[in-house]
Amino acid sequence: MALSTAIVAASASLMTLFLLERLVAATNDVQLAQEIGWHLLVISLSAGALSSLAAWLVVRRLTRPLRRLAETMSRMARSGELLSDFPSTGGGSEVRLIEETFRSLVVTLEESRQARERSYVEAVGAIVTAADARDHETAGHSFRVALYAVALAKAMGFRGEDLKDLEWGALLHDVGKMVVPDEILRKAGPLTEDEWLIMKQHPGWGYEMLAEVRFLEPAAIDVVYSHHERWDGQGYPRRLAKEQIPLGARIFAVVDAYDALTSDRPYRRACGHQQALIELRRVAGQQLDPRAVDAFCLLSEVELRRLRQLCQRVQPGLSLPFDLLETLRNPDRLRTDELVIPSPGRPA
Repeated sequence: MALSTAIVAASASLMTLFLLERLVAATNDVQLAQEIGWHLLVISLSAGALSSLAAWLVVRRLTRPLRRLAETMSRMARSGELLSDFPSTGGGSEVRLIEETFRSLVVTLEESRQARERSYVEAVGAIVTAADARDHETAGHSFRVALYAVALAKAMGFRGEDLKDLEWGALLHDVGKMVVPDEILRKAGPLTEDEWLIMKQHPGWGYEMLAEVRFLEPAAIDVVYSHHERWDGQGYPRRLAKEQIPLGARIFAVVDAYDALTSDRPYRRACGHQQALIELRRVAGQQLDPRAVDAFCLLSEVELRRLRQLCQRVQPGLSLPFDLLETLRNPDRLRTDELVIPSPGRPA
């Protein structure tokens, strides 16, 4: 821009000198020619300045939309999130063409990612359904605790990939039981000491099975490895205590206990929601993280019942229901304001 301004100014000066020379030759009046020359110089320089300003405005009009588009691309690259509905950057037809090409590329990448995530959920869902059926768990157990865990974690401030990691860990928490022999896993009576020692190895086996799975983050595998640890340090396999236990595993332990209490078992009937909360409060500070229990007790019973109903149609050998599949694929769809019970001082 500075170079173009200098060129315009130099051209104006040369033009003025040429005109001044012609005026002197034509009029033989040097003073008059100088006055006219100065006026011509001012006019020429003004015209040059206006031309430069116009050129600068044109360039700015072209570069500003491109700069905004570049900033949008940079934000997506930093966050790893693809958003095809980003605001239009404006500009001329050339800039709009670049923008629409980029938007189409983002849409294609979004669709590819969603298809990949859906296939992951379907594959994991098939494994989890089979594992639940083999353990004689109530149908849908792993899906229920996954949704409950996401609900509790979101109410406690989890977002984005943290929610997804917790969800994967919750879904796969008992995958290690697939290594436990049937005569132990399906035994109707109490386990012997030796059998119990074998059963207590399933978190470690689950960890080993999943450690090399590339799409699982360490936070997800932490839930698998640590979901039987206790707040008082009396759990297994590592006897971790309090904050030594990963937060995701502490959250999971609360919802796993809740699902066990509110599901029928061969030796007892399910208890109601309020009775289950009383039991959770009783073991808080011993078995469970008190803060996680307090947060869970604020969740809406109606919303927890809705999440439970999403899992009722889960059966071995059948595809996952679409609404459950989509909720698992995108845990951020759970709205926090629907999960938490309004309390005095808290807006509904």
